[in-house]
Parts: sequence; C-alpha cells; structure tokens
Amino acid sequence: MPPEARTGDFILRDATPDDLDALVALSRKTFTDKFGHIYRPEDLAIFLEEDHGPGFYEQVLVKPDTLVRVAETGTGSLGAYLVCGPLTLPAEDPAPGAVELKRLYVDAPLQGRGLGSRFTDEAFGWARAKQAGEMYLSVFSENYGAQRLYDRLGFEKIAEFWFPVGEHRDLEFLMRKTF
Repeated sequence: MPPEARTGDFILRDATPDDLDALVALSRKTFTDKFGHIYRPEDLAIFLEEDHGPGFYEQVLVKPDTLVRVAETGTGSLGAYLVCGPLTLPAEDPAPGAVELKRLYVDAPLQGRGLGSRFTDEAFGWARAKQAGEMYLSVFSENYGAQRLYDRLGFEKIAEFWFPVGEHRDLEFLMRKTF
C-alpha cells in the first residue's frame, strides 16, 4: 500500500498509534450508528469496550501482519477505516496464508463518496501482495446491503455461525473470496 494516497477530499494512510483515540471513537460511532439499535445497552457497552475499545486497537496498530488504514478528512478527523489481518474467523480448512477483512466502516455522512470502494481495493491489493489465496469476512445475517456488496465483489457465503455481542448472539454469515 502507498503510505499515503489522496482520494477526493480525503487522505488515505496507514493508521498510527497517534490515531488511537480517534480510531476508537470512529469505530464505536460507526458500529453503534449501524447496529446499536439491535442490542440492550449493557450488551452494546460490553462489546464496544472489548471489540471496539483501546485494547483492541492498541494491539492491531502494532502488528506487522495487520493492515490498518484510515481516511482523514480535510479537517484532520477520521471518516473511515479498514482493518485486515490473519484469519481468526471459524473457517473450515482455509488455504494456507488466508486472510481476513476484519472491518471496513465509513461514517454515515461520508458514505457514497467512494471510500468503501477504495478501501476494498486496498484490502484486495494487500491480500494479493501477501499471496493470500483466500480472504474471509463475516457479515450480519440481516445486513442485506453489505451482503449484496460482498456478492458483487466476488465473495460467496460458505457457512453460518453465532457471533456474541455481550450476552446477545447474532447469526453471522461467513464469506470467502478466492484470488
């Protein structure tokens, strides 16, 4: 990946430890905006702390085998982010070196401006550079728009599993793209 690239009004770049607070805030906001209405407040709070809190991002920001990219707006704030890394999803018999598109979120007011497409292209380029034969992701079973997008991008549903959000369990679809 280029260390920095411009697309429209945004600078796409690798996230750094200096982005920790802004990345945590954006991660929590985008997840809550999209899915927060589904969960009890206590389940959402637990999930946001464990999976979208500083501890998660402190780890991924320093892992050499993990890609964390952000889109910085003209005002210096973060408007979108991408996280890819080693496969951790419950895939049966993945190809050696398979990777995972862990997160790709664009803040709602910035959607439709090409950031998601650009980050998807970067994720695929990263996977190909690592010579990964497969990329996996999971998508909420009721997130129909994302499912249509992933279908168009060449992902196929290969399994289902239960994903915990606090004490709540969501049915997730495991999807795979081969390169």
